Amino acid sequence: MTTLTYIPIDGERLIAESSEYLISNYRIVQYDRGSRTVVSIPLHIIKEYKLTSRAAMFKVINGIINVLGAMPRREELRGALGLREFENLNIGEQRKICEVCGVPFVHPNQPYNRWVSVGYHRKFSKHFYTEFAWLKGEAVFTYYPDNFVMTNYRLYQRDSRKNKLYMFPFYMIETFEARKGKLRVKATTGNFEVRGHVPRQDHMLKVWQNREWTSLPKEHLDWLVRPFRYIQARHPLSQYEVADTASQTYSPVAEETSDEIEMDSTSKASGSTVFVRPVIKNKCDNCGAPMSWEQIDWTGPDQYSCPHCRHTHTVQYSRM
Repeated sequence: MTTLTYIPIDGERLIAESSEYLISNYRIVQYDRGSRTVVSIPLHIIKEYKLTSRAAMFKVINGIINVLGAMPRREELRGALGLREFENLNIGEQRKICEVCGVPFVHPNQPYNRWVSVGYHRKFSKHFYTEFAWLKGEAVFTYYPDNFVMTNYRLYQRDSRKNKLYMFPFYMIETFEARKGKLRVKATTGNFEVRGHVPRQDHMLKVWQNREWTSLPKEHLDWLVRPFRYIQARHPLSQYEVADTASQTYSPVAEETSDEIEMDSTSKASGSTVFVRPVIKNKCDNCGAPMSWEQIDWTGPDQYSCPHCRHTHTVQYSRM
């Protein structure tokens, strides 16, 4: 067992501690059994989290942090996040916490930076986080270990049949269909078919309909497929001056999600997750007309209408 190393900064005080974790008013320090390292997470970058007794998933501003081990109690983490004492920190102090925690510091005015790669990651997701850059406003929407990472800007997908890696920027996707372990994409650069674990149809539809990538300047769209070293050489972050006394705009307090955690929930580094696939009805309940994926019209993220009588149905999900 690795001994936790804790060096407090100005104004920091402990709220809860155990043999495998420490919680202060500014950060959480956790021993990760998956990577066998100590992971430190600033509280101000946490947007959403899933916590069990043996594992945790943190959605942060610029990535996802997975941790395996003896986790803190829900009340302890909720109490630290509820205090929101990090709101009194200026930019310089926030940067100091990020440097102590070993995570990239992200300022709202910066168009790109490093993804967070601390914690337990499979080789596939770790390659994505270390090779590519985080873009301004980008956030991980969903993922499946060793198969895909989907953000609100792009989809990083592995083809298990050809053992190839694909990057699909959503602004280049014209049509798509995801079902039965197969993803068909018609993009501006051609048609693609990927086999393996792929995102759910309704998840891709929701991201594509929100079109959050439209806030990116056109000259930065190619950054979605460029490695971090390419962008950094041409647009160094040093050109952005950040005053240490600048104030920060905060989002609402992080919430605990009820979604399934997409990682192993035991103390071992391998495991499985229950996934479901969307299913539509073979015929309409209203008029009895036959329906297929090619004929239905989507009226919402999980609703579709009959092509004959326009009666609305809700997608059902079956366990894979």
